[in-house]
Amino acid sequence: MQPTSGRPGRPAGPLLPGFGVLLDKELLEARRSKRLLVFLLVMTISVALVAIIGYLRIHDLGGGSRHSVGSDGMDTMLAGWTALVGFLGSLMVIAATVDAMSLERSLGISAWIVTKPVSRMTYLLAKAAAHSLSAIATLVLVPSAVFVVLMLVLFSDVPIGRVVGATIILCVEMGFLSFFIVALGVPFRSVPPIALIGLGFWLFPSIVPRIATLSWTYHVLPSYLPVAALTAAIERHPNSLVYSVPVASIAIAAALFAAAVVMFERQEL
Repeated sequence: MQPTSGRPGRPAGPLLPGFGVLLDKELLEARRSKRLLVFLLVMTISVALVAIIGYLRIHDLGGGSRHSVGSDGMDTMLAGWTALVGFLGSLMVIAATVDAMSLERSLGISAWIVTKPVSRMTYLLAKAAAHSLSAIATLVLVPSAVFVVLMLVLFSDVPIGRVVGATIILCVEMGFLSFFIVALGVPFRSVPPIALIGLGFWLFPSIVPRIATLSWTYHVLPSYLPVAALTAAIERHPNSLVYSVPVASIAIAAALFAAAVVMFERQEL
């Protein structure tokens, strides 16, 4: 017996028809991307050097085979890791996603896909989700796993709990930027405005110093996600910034993406 939807006699279909197929397509293209591979190698080598250089600079050995490092030294290495992933990674994810929509629209691929039994929302969501998952894996999870393994091998008393907390915030950052840049591909059909607006939004507090003087912005603007990750990594008792910025960023991303979906539904492709 088939489940029925709200209307009698009509079988209930999937909530987002074609989402899985489109997601697989986008993830396959991501795995073939030389750009993402280069970013993965650069990020992994960079964070690995943070642990290796920290090891070489320490001369006081602990009781075992691993170096015992003071809280300041540990915080310095954790800060180096979060800064590389949070700040350099943000530029990488923008570069990796900036042509996600414009390329397919210029080639007519978007117009062809939506002629299939796939909604425009499904197409947009699959693209954003795939870029988000790819960025999280290549720019956060794999490099951070290498960093953590090296830290555990080379040092004692690595604060795993703080590392996990910072990693979660960095994943939120990559997800936010992926959804945001894909959403920008709806009103703008070429790469330059998408790149400029994306970078401008992300660097807004630095471009407009007055914004940085407003204390409430530290708890709301997604631009402070790297700062929130840094705080989670090095502070024993982090303030509310660690929680408020990721939550606000998810809400902002959802609102912007919903607006992009509404606009995309009304556009001619």
